[in-house]
Amino acid sequence: MEGQLTVSESQLRRVLATLVVVMVVNQTGVVIISPLVVEIASTFQVPVGLAGQLRTAGALVSGLAAPWLGALSDRAGRKPVILAGLAVVGISALASALAPGFGWLLVIQALSGLGIAALLSTGLAAIGDYVPPERRAWAVGLVTTGQPLAWVIGLPLIGLLADTWGWRWSFLGVPFLFSIAGLALAWQLPPGRYQDRRPRSGITTSRAVRQALADRAARFWVLAELLIYSGWAGSLTFLGAYYIQVFRLSAGQASPLLAVVALAFSLGSLLAHRLARWRAPVVVFGSAIAAAGLLSLALTIRLPLGMAVALLCGYGLIHGVRGATSSALGLRLGEAHRGTMMALRASVVQLGYVFGGLFGGALLERWGFPALAIAYAAFLVGGGLITWRGISGER
Repeated sequence: MEGQLTVSESQLRRVLATLVVVMVVNQTGVVIISPLVVEIASTFQVPVGLAGQLRTAGALVSGLAAPWLGALSDRAGRKPVILAGLAVVGISALASALAPGFGWLLVIQALSGLGIAALLSTGLAAIGDYVPPERRAWAVGLVTTGQPLAWVIGLPLIGLLADTWGWRWSFLGVPFLFSIAGLALAWQLPPGRYQDRRPRSGITTSRAVRQALADRAARFWVLAELLIYSGWAGSLTFLGAYYIQVFRLSAGQASPLLAVVALAFSLGSLLAHRLARWRAPVVVFGSAIAAAGLLSLALTIRLPLGMAVALLCGYGLIHGVRGATSSALGLRLGEAHRGTMMALRASVVQLGYVFGGLFGGALLERWGFPALAIAYAAFLVGGGLITWRGISGER
């Protein structure tokens, strides 16, 4: 049985604000490599393509570790795992700033994936500990805005610090200082009140993962998320290159356009709860179809810059709706294993960066952006279809 919700509205606002900051810190650890990759390659005299694998290393570790860290939070509690994740991101940022060579930096970034996995999975799972089911879609949408906010706030600051003092200061000024702020806030988190009271101390991590995936609908949900995030995360990886190569923009000119897509995603996350009267699988399927269409139009047809930006903003908006709705759906499917379910989601998000990036890079090299768009659209449609048909009984 679940306990009664006793967190006051003022406490709930503080908790959700803290979780937004947690998601910002998580995402700064993800986005920092992209604008610094050329400078890092120059510093250590390695190819830019090799320097780009710093993000892949972190994503791979995150994808593999997230299920176990989420299951750990089901047993040990969310707060200790959140605090540990913030500490790992902060220490990794400090170590990255001091890295004496590329090999050291690669290892440090891989280890930072542990912190990113802890924050991404547990930050969302904590929503279920404080918020009743009927308000979770709204809460998920609010907390999810922390990720695009990291693009909007973090990317310009990362670039400014790199241009002024060098890339090492970007690690100190953004993920390191942001993680300290996150630790100060997360330390004040109250115990989760709206949570399962059954003892779980005897449940191993692997057993928790098996129990979470024992339900057929949960398995379909994880598979659908993996497909959709391979399309979404993969497309984000190459949107900057699309603006630069197709419209001949500089990196500085392309960055605000990427931030606008992130803002649209935030708006979509906040609007998702307004569709709560619709069945969640239908919303996920419809938004996946719409996102696939907008991405295909933007990248397969040579359009004026303004029209392409508008289509890609619509793409971000719709994916924000889909992401928040699907996360709330995952919380309902794994009510007794919220940490594990959100950890599995964190895992597929990170593996989406790995699969989408590797697959998209090969396509882009041979056939260009139209083939990239069609492939990613197929991932989106396939994931939406699996959600609709495989989880049809859920609201």
